[in-house]
Amino acid sequence: MKVFVLLSLTSLFTQIAAICISENKIFTVNVDLYAGELGYYKFEECDGVNPTIGMIKDETYTFVQSDKSNYYHPLGFAYYADGAHDGKDELEPTIPPPGSLSTCANTKVCPAPQYFINGDYEGVYDNAVDGTTVIGDENFGLDAYEPQFFYPIAQWTENDYQVKLKFNIDDGTSDFFYFCHIHQGMTGRVKLLDSTDNAILSDDSPEIGYTYDTPSTFDLKCGTYGIGDSQLPNTECPKSFLCTGVSDGTDSDEDLEAFEVCINAMDCLMFKGMTSAITENIAGTDLFNYQMIPHHRNAVNMAKALLKTGVVVCGTDLADDSDEGCILEGLLREIINVQNFQIKTMQALLSEASQEMESDCEVYPEISGYA
Repeated sequence: MKVFVLLSLTSLFTQIAAICISENKIFTVNVDLYAGELGYYKFEECDGVNPTIGMIKDETYTFVQSDKSNYYHPLGFAYYADGAHDGKDELEPTIPPPGSLSTCANTKVCPAPQYFINGDYEGVYDNAVDGTTVIGDENFGLDAYEPQFFYPIAQWTENDYQVKLKFNIDDGTSDFFYFCHIHQGMTGRVKLLDSTDNAILSDDSPEIGYTYDTPSTFDLKCGTYGIGDSQLPNTECPKSFLCTGVSDGTDSDEDLEAFEVCINAMDCLMFKGMTSAITENIAGTDLFNYQMIPHHRNAVNMAKALLKTGVVVCGTDLADDSDEGCILEGLLREIINVQNFQIKTMQALLSEASQEMESDCEVYPEISGYA
């Protein structure tokens, strides 16, 4: 059941935010792959992507990650947006909430998630999620949980994944966040509530620091991200990347025509992105990243677009290697999530080398036919 609480304005700087509360204290996690470049978290108990969720102090919440969309998206919790991705503190047994006077770090019982695979707890630390015991230890199961999200998807889907969290300290000075341990940029806010479902801290602090992606109308139709400005005709691209008979009117397949428009736009985006400006300051490794990032983005967009059409149908489950639809769907989901992760890795390498994220130059091909 969905329950929403609206915070009131207490000062000029207080934000109004809808808080999603799960009455049964279960959040069923999904990932909307089409909501942005990487996709964003959704909860079946809430509306929208990356909603602000509420957790009552001293109550145990279960986050169910069994849906196949969670592949490559192990859920984590941190005191700042994106946690360790930005070098910030996460919820761990030895890290108290910012501003708190708690001595929980001394006995290693600060609030931290507990990770379960097939119903079995993978750690030692226990924050009394079952209401009976508290054990101080730094192992809360993440080291066993996260690596499985890198498994081939057919193997990953054979297991059931859950995260449990009880937050029992209320003198901190800020909210905390859920985020993805593998993909940076997917964080959402968590508000700690009192027993009457009121937010203990009214202000939304600290800030997330970035806005969520907003796909264009064209991208929403295609199931892609970032290709809206690369539709043909485009002076930096050929007249077409496909020879289907649709463009010249010899074929009237409406589904193929719609898909061709999307494919042409994503291929044009890659074509433009791979025309890289080369200077003496760009080493070969940087040039590789500049060329490979748009190449990977194209693969991700192609996989998303095909998945969006609904023509790939898995009759049973992704572990069924006798079903061609299951094999292909598994391949598409692996391309989307693995190559998005690799894009983030390449961008991090460029950042470490103090290079810009892109090094594009405009090339107007003679074969474009637009001169």
